[in-house]
Amino acid sequence: METIILQGDSKVNSKLLLKLAKQLNFSAKKLSAAEAEEFGIAISVEEGLRSGLLNDEEKIDFLNAIRSKH
Repeated sequence: METIILQGDSKVNSKLLLKLAKQLNFSAKKLSAAEAEEFGIAISVEEGLRSGLLNDEEKIDFLNAIRSKH
């Protein structure tokens, strides 16, 4: 599976890209600003966890702290 994220300011071009993606049998979804922000945060957290800056116990504590807030 390949994932591509595009961001732009033109609603017309966004609709064109979504239409093209569907014609090429790609699944495509328009994200709200909040969804895009959450996605960016998730990527940052994942990269941080893989960075090696935290030991396993610190990672678990961090993830539990995030889960308890939701």
